[in-house]
Amino acid sequence: MNHKKAFKILVLVVSILSIYKIADYYVTHKIDSYLKAEQLNYDAISINLLFGNITLKNVSIVKDSLHFKTEKLKIEGVSYYQYIKNKSIYILDLKTINSKITGKISKKDNSGKKQKDTLKGESLALKIKHIEFKNLKVDIKKNDNFPLTAKSIYIKINNFELDTDNNKSIPFLYSNIETSIIDFETQYSKVQKVKFSKLIFEKDNLSLDSLEIVPLKSREKYIYHVSEEKELMTLLSEKVVISDIKISEKEKFSFTANHILFEEVFFNLYLDGTVLEHPDKRKDLYSKSLRELPFNIDIKKVEIKKAKIVYEEYTIKENKPGILNFDNLNAQISNINNNNVRENNVTTAKIQSNFMKSSPLDIEWTFDINNKNDNFRISGSLFNVTSQNMSSFLLPTMNAKMDGYIDRMYFDFEGNDFTSNGKLNLDFKNFNIKILDKKKSKKTVLSWLANLFIKDSSKNGIVKVKTENVERDKTKSFWNFFWLNVEKGLQNSLI
Repeated sequence: MNHKKAFKILVLVVSILSIYKIADYYVTHKIDSYLKAEQLNYDAISINLLFGNITLKNVSIVKDSLHFKTEKLKIEGVSYYQYIKNKSIYILDLKTINSKITGKISKKDNSGKKQKDTLKGESLALKIKHIEFKNLKVDIKKNDNFPLTAKSIYIKINNFELDTDNNKSIPFLYSNIETSIIDFETQYSKVQKVKFSKLIFEKDNLSLDSLEIVPLKSREKYIYHVSEEKELMTLLSEKVVISDIKISEKEKFSFTANHILFEEVFFNLYLDGTVLEHPDKRKDLYSKSLRELPFNIDIKKVEIKKAKIVYEEYTIKENKPGILNFDNLNAQISNINNNNVRENNVTTAKIQSNFMKSSPLDIEWTFDINNKNDNFRISGSLFNVTSQNMSSFLLPTMNAKMDGYIDRMYFDFEGNDFTSNGKLNLDFKNFNIKILDKKKSKKTVLSWLANLFIKDSSKNGIVKVKTENVERDKTKSFWNFFWLNVEKGLQNSLI
């Protein structure tokens, strides 16, 4: 190779490098100016123009009242071809490492939506092949001023595509999402918060470890922090698994799942009924509540395994709360959906439990979501109910005590949003009622009158009765309506 040819090659290489350096400087300056105009702050920027890579260190951005920080933001594989030909932004990989979100979520502003509408025609299409957020921490306040925290979040999204349709609640499309969350906690009222130790979502399956809903106020004080009479809740579930989740948004947001499992559950409800009046607000039956959800839901089966439910009601001052226990509860609920096109919308729940630890209880309950009268049927059996079991609830709440026991009880009630009818079969022995004063001593005259109205033949033996036109109190729950039917059957059999 002669010197002239070598010189030309050298000049060409130097020219290419110079052009590259000039272009690199120009692009870096342009990107730097653009990012700063978008109020994105960072300590250093590194750009590889050849491969379309951008790396930012110690990035921070403030959006409304939220503050986002990350140690490193990496953008790789920016396609110049897509930008030049299709006026779209295509990125191969976007990654953040050790990020944190703090601040407060602001309330939605309609003016912002209008502004977005006006810019919609000017915005560029955005597609990202892979998105990955590693070790994202969250410590924010929601727009209700209650806190929300998460110790560590991992998110991976494939085939992300920004969707500028304002009518959709999910503003992007994707082919797959995987995420894990460690130590999540948020408050949702003045007296309750929810938390879990770990969440994993991958391949359309979600699992939760140590899900908890816990009180923030004591039993003595919580009632003074609520606007109306309501229960204080405690829920603990060692494991929650949701299988085959599908989320779509065509005409309406839709959630479907093949199977939901709650395992090792403790559920406690405590009601202080001594301070506030019972609210006169309507409580819908479950069928109507599902039917009127603002989104579509379709869950093939829900299972509850190894659960314990405790209901406590404090209604008479100076007395202890009345207690109802349901131990070793297992339930299978099928066909939870509000699809008004489907022919079969009958939801079926089968429940097995030990009432007050020693009394086997079986329930089968069905209702049709599409039925506007909210028709339902509930049937089952209860065995070996002792006076001690019943008195633990009757004594504190009604100053009444029951002697004797029920060998077996069969019930079958059908009803709707207005009334119900049914059958109750009882086999009990040595039945007696004692009405007590506040000091728990027997009021002899009242007890004598109470037992005077109990049929002598009913104190021992089998009784079959019917209940008719039991009216529902629409300010109370379905389970209160169910108890009214049992109570009416007991009255018809005893008095």
